[in-house]
Amino acid sequence: MSVLLGQFSLAIDPFFYTVIAAGAIAGASCGLLGAYIVALRLPFIGVFISHTAMAGTIFAYLFGLNPTVGPVVVSTIAAMSLAGIRPGRSRLDPNVALGILFSLMLGLTFLGIGLTQDSRTEILGLLWGSILFVRGESVVVIGVAALALAAFAILFNKELKVLLFSRTIASATGVHETFVYALFLGLCGIILAVNLPLVGGLMIFSLITNPAAAAYQICRGHRAVVIASTLFGVLSAVGGFIVSYYLNLPTGACIVLTSALVFALAALYRTATACVN
Repeated sequence: MSVLLGQFSLAIDPFFYTVIAAGAIAGASCGLLGAYIVALRLPFIGVFISHTAMAGTIFAYLFGLNPTVGPVVVSTIAAMSLAGIRPGRSRLDPNVALGILFSLMLGLTFLGIGLTQDSRTEILGLLWGSILFVRGESVVVIGVAALALAAFAILFNKELKVLLFSRTIASATGVHETFVYALFLGLCGIILAVNLPLVGGLMIFSLITNPAAAAYQICRGHRAVVIASTLFGVLSAVGGFIVSYYLNLPTGACIVLTSALVFALAALYRTATACVN
């Protein structure tokens, strides 16, 4: 892969093609996921599930369990449990419940770090990710998870639209909203758990929120928002990596800043368009 600027050719080492592929898939899946999470007004769910995956990974490491399967199972179960908090039937607001559960997972995460007797370098790496060291099999795993999310979004498109409008109305119109919502949350847990080692627990939140928020700034209609959010996620991840590659800067930080820049440009575009009209 090369970019021609006048007489100069800026080539990317073929070694990093796998990194770019992983970043594109992670950005696309997080962007697609974010389109629904932001619409549900539950952006904090990304922080909660990512820290759940971190806690699961750390304790899997402590007890000698599979470092991939463990976090996926724990994150999926924890995320699906949120479907039990039904609007109008609980005094606990979903965002308050997320705050409580997040504090629990944060405490478990640092408890696990404190109990680790060996080097904490690998565990601490979960905080900021290690996309530069991604392996081919990891790309396959996140690719399968992304396809599962896309298939779910297509198969349950109508149900998701009603669910995004109102869980109460969805239930009243005969939609099995608890089942669909629980399945969606379970996919959230899987997507975030498999992408956590690549993007990092402190940075994956940006790939969920910023591209989706940018899409909602400039798009009208559900389909346009979903497509734009997915593309913005890819742009944030791949663009952040390319910036870090040529400027020799931390990759995770560049991805976060790129996603923030995408949102800023989208917000400026909406403001400029509103002024013209």
